[in-house]
Amino acid sequence: MNKTFLRRAVLAAAISSASSGAMAAGFYLQETSTSGLGRAFAAENAIGDNAAILARNPAGSALFKEISISGGVSYINPEIDAAGDVTYFLPNPITGGFIPLEPIPIKDDDYSPSAFIPNAYLALPIDDCWSFGLSMYTTYGLETDFSSDWLVTTIADKTELLTVNIAPSVAYDYNDQFSIGLAVNFLYADATLKTKFPSNFPLDPSASNTSILDYDNADDWDVSWSIGALWNITDRTRFGISYHAELDPELEGDVNSDILPTALIPTLPPFHNADGNVTLDLPDTWELGLYHRFDNYWGIALGAMWTDWDDFERLEAFVPEGGAPFDPLLFKEENFSSGWRYSIAGEYYPCEEVTWRIGYAYDEGAARDGLNPDEPTANALGLPVTWRTLSIPDTDRQWVTFGGTYKFNNQLSIDGGFAYLWGDDETIQEITPIPVPTYFDGGTTNIEAWLAGVSLNYTW
Repeated sequence: MNKTFLRRAVLAAAISSASSGAMAAGFYLQETSTSGLGRAFAAENAIGDNAAILARNPAGSALFKEISISGGVSYINPEIDAAGDVTYFLPNPITGGFIPLEPIPIKDDDYSPSAFIPNAYLALPIDDCWSFGLSMYTTYGLETDFSSDWLVTTIADKTELLTVNIAPSVAYDYNDQFSIGLAVNFLYADATLKTKFPSNFPLDPSASNTSILDYDNADDWDVSWSIGALWNITDRTRFGISYHAELDPELEGDVNSDILPTALIPTLPPFHNADGNVTLDLPDTWELGLYHRFDNYWGIALGAMWTDWDDFERLEAFVPEGGAPFDPLLFKEENFSSGWRYSIAGEYYPCEEVTWRIGYAYDEGAARDGLNPDEPTANALGLPVTWRTLSIPDTDRQWVTFGGTYKFNNQLSIDGGFAYLWGDDETIQEITPIPVPTYFDGGTTNIEAWLAGVSLNYTW
């Protein structure tokens, strides 16, 4: 086998398994509040009907004249299905090239598991001008777990990314008309990445379930910042703008493998708890929100968010114990593209105790359309490969949402929200040289998700 192919894909098979289980652009999570879920998160950085505004705009604590807390959980049930043909290429001893075998049809359904996403917030006024906030939420997360008999588990098997964001903030309010806030964001990230031979490997059944890479206990803390402002244009109209700076946690963990680096360097034993690290270039975001209440019964919310996914160009791993081929190893050019998320929502207030919400959002995907012209294995075999991968089948998505709030009294209220998301099916063509050149030609056959959330709010 050509070792150049192997060196560029040894870790790609595992770490490029980042998925869109988050059901948003790339693996960004919108689910910071239940009231926002009912509005499709339109103007979530401007409305401030509870302390959850702090996740989107650190100036939000200036809206509260009393201590306010909010806490809740969102449940995401995604359904991502894929199908296509897998083709194995065997070495040709006569010509030195490769001979394709007969394509094998494969499919895997519902390979992105369900998840719970909690959040909690505190807004604390200090005096007429200054206020303090504290937020705990998440903005990035994913999980994929393909079936063990998926014939391209060498390309995509199991990946999990969990993050928690803790953000203390301070805000200054000028004359109840304009406020500005600043937050420090402490991000904790934890990742697990695995690839292996499929459990029914047709070329060599004795190699079934052999581990290619098991990257576990990988975690890191990173620090960033955010800034935001609110403008009360009138008593019924509010505008919000906020910016969250980028993050780049370096995930350090243990690398284990049954075959690496021995497959490249026969004098070295397989990895056993070797030190490794991967840096994630997480994007910065801008968000704009406008809320207007027409009268005592109706209100409208408009939102737009820009996410700078252009910084997420490639995944590069460092495993010093493996020598030069692994330190560093460029294994996947992601070439994400930045994009917008647009949202609109209406609110209806039939009485003082009840609020109803309905929303719609259009979320531009981060995975780039078109073909990757520089993939060496594909070029050598004359095959097209897409930027979009099995494990990141990201596509443009649409949201429809519904929710409401019930106030028990002036202190306590409860929020509920529901959402349905769907995206277009996309073509996916992907290749790996492990254990022999293996080509997937197919795509997604279903991308959708159901979301539900509940939260409690209390002021005193």
